[in-house]
Amino acid sequence: MRTKDRIMDFLEEFIGENGFAPSVREIVGHLGFRSTKAVKVHLDEMAEMGLIEKEDGIARGIRLKESGMPIIGRVVAGEPTLQFEGVEGHFSFNRWKGTFLLRINGDSMVGANIEEGDYVVVEKDREPRKGDIVVALVEDETTVKRLDKENGSWILRPENPSYPVIEKFFQVIGVVVGVIRCYYR
Repeated sequence: MRTKDRIMDFLEEFIGENGFAPSVREIVGHLGFRSTKAVKVHLDEMAEMGLIEKEDGIARGIRLKESGMPIIGRVVAGEPTLQFEGVEGHFSFNRWKGTFLLRINGDSMVGANIEEGDYVVVEKDREPRKGDIVVALVEDETTVKRLDKENGSWILRPENPSYPVIEKFFQVIGVVVGVIRCYYR
């Protein structure tokens, strides 16, 4: 996880629990840094990116910018209950800076709940690990599969038994970090 993402997660968690922003020193302590300078540089960059607002000269003067879709509550997937209680927060697409979307064509990943027409959010700078779902270039075509290792060699495994494992040379383009599904097209 990138430092800015870790800072943003901590800011959201801290503000959610306390109702006010952490100090720079609290951020430093949470991240395990030795000095405040690195955190200040990241906070300045985050302000330039529009993720936060900073009030210079004011202790705890960090404000999260509200953007994205409001999260208005939770809904039970079992017995029906009313749980809409107002805005709980916002889902920010800023978390996915540095990513891109690809539309899925095909059904080789239905076992991983990735269906035709879904959009996958791909982070190209993330280091792929065994078990990750990745976008890979095989010969001159791209595909989405699960990265696996078999007999000491990397393979691409579909999540649908109707499709074969890909054992030939491939290049990972990025790691899938999210899926967006539209039910009405």
